[in-house]
Amino acid sequence: MRVLVTGVAGTVGSAVAGALERHGHTVVGVDRMRADLFDPAALAPLLEGVDGAVHAASSNDARAGELDRTVLSTVFDAFAGSDRPVVYTSGLWLHGDTGAEPATEDSPLAPPLVVSWRPELDKLVGAAVDRGVRTVRIRPALVYGYGRGYPAALLTPNDAVVRYLGEGTNRWATVHADDLGDLYVRALEAAPAGSVYLGGAADRSEQVRDIAAAVATRAGARVESWDPAEAEQVWGPMVEALLLDQVASGERAARDLGWRPTRPSILEGL
Repeated sequence: MRVLVTGVAGTVGSAVAGALERHGHTVVGVDRMRADLFDPAALAPLLEGVDGAVHAASSNDARAGELDRTVLSTVFDAFAGSDRPVVYTSGLWLHGDTGAEPATEDSPLAPPLVVSWRPELDKLVGAAVDRGVRTVRIRPALVYGYGRGYPAALLTPNDAVVRYLGEGTNRWATVHADDLGDLYVRALEAAPAGSVYLGGAADRSEQVRDIAAAVATRAGARVESWDPAEAEQVWGPMVEALLLDQVASGERAARDLGWRPTRPSILEGL
């Protein structure tokens, strides 16, 4: 397949592009340097001659919902009636705190403020099936690997100190970038129209303070707790999301697509 990938330079987009190429597909990569994704006229020509699309781009600001809506509307108009696949990148944060019971694709939606706009977009993607588009929604756990993703951004030592938020007893559901890329390829190739998959597995959730301790040991740094109120001065509304306690079930992806994470866990990797 010839697949358009938005946000190809980002953490998810680059992982997807690499996986597509490893599986023999051709990637048409789009980032902010090539096209203004807020402008449908800039994106539409890039959709000509592609067999599918992955939307992995984000503005990473208050306009993120607007960007998703613009990109998706443009892609759905171009793909209407073709049954071509479109994989939309959502996120496990959509389900809020999960507690000890792993979230499934059918778990209630309880997003933190920073992604409070996602449920509306989720409905938009699901409804596009009625227009003859084979849409798939993937809700990734926190992505790690190659020094990228939120775990690396938050827990990188600063002045020989690794800081975690609050008590650090909350769990981050995590997924290696290469495992996630593999899930996207499987979804593009074979996922049913309208399907939803969590990009994570129950055995890949770790307490944040344990991850921080592993980072500190590797870097020869010390570990400190970071008062969430102080952290908000740097991370803003992201703090609420990063304090979520999440465990994810990957059973549906395993059953439907044969997907199982095989790369080292975040602690094994450290």
